[in-house]
Amino acid sequence: MIVFMTDWGSSHYVGICKGVMRSITNDEIVDLTHSITPYNVREAMYILDRSADWFPEKSVFLVVVDYGVGTARKAIAVETDKYYFVAPDNGVLTLVLERYQPKSIIDLVNKKYHLGSSKTFHGRDIFSPAAAYITKGIFNELGTRLPNYATIPYRKAHKSNNVIHGEIAYFDRFGNVETNIPFSWIAEKDSVNLKIGNKTYQIPVVETYADVDEGELLVHEDSTGYVEIAINKGIAREKLRCIEGCEIEVHI
Repeated sequence: MIVFMTDWGSSHYVGICKGVMRSITNDEIVDLTHSITPYNVREAMYILDRSADWFPEKSVFLVVVDYGVGTARKAIAVETDKYYFVAPDNGVLTLVLERYQPKSIIDLVNKKYHLGSSKTFHGRDIFSPAAAYITKGIFNELGTRLPNYATIPYRKAHKSNNVIHGEIAYFDRFGNVETNIPFSWIAEKDSVNLKIGNKTYQIPVVETYADVDEGELLVHEDSTGYVEIAINKGIAREKLRCIEGCEIEVHI
């Protein structure tokens, strides 16, 4: 199985790349999402990490969020014990490769396995063929070995006395604020004091959006086990005026 993720939206680029892959392999192609905010590698990093576990072993994750296409950034394929990943070497694999340690990293430089030579459509010419060939058992032949890969700096969630420090991971399409703080750290609390920038909000910890009145802030466990900040039928991102990657503090 190939799991396909981009920031291309509904453009024809998605269909072209699927055509390329189908010309090489008969394996199923699943669209994880093509709605990553354009160029937002941090968002893609978090969504990939929180999605991977739901797919079968030996799935090939094809991730093309590639603001540096055509530059000196490398195109890589990574083998782990459970999955394969094909992506630009721009940090998008940071989190998922912390959990699934790389066994082998390949720089996709073998032009025998490229489709074309476009400077700006490596998704079609390099990444899609590589993902398809991996499903057929071809990996090391795709290029040369690399010792490491690029990472993105981020704030790891941690506790300090009665304060939990973390960061805003991304926003979902409803404007809910996704964090990197495990919900288990606040699961026994009825409410928390949330500090973002210079503002502090006292917010109830609940199970569902409807547990508070419409327009009210809430904290609950998202579907992947992390703290989510939301508004019942509202847009928490606008209320809190925050950006991805900014530090948050939860006082418990």
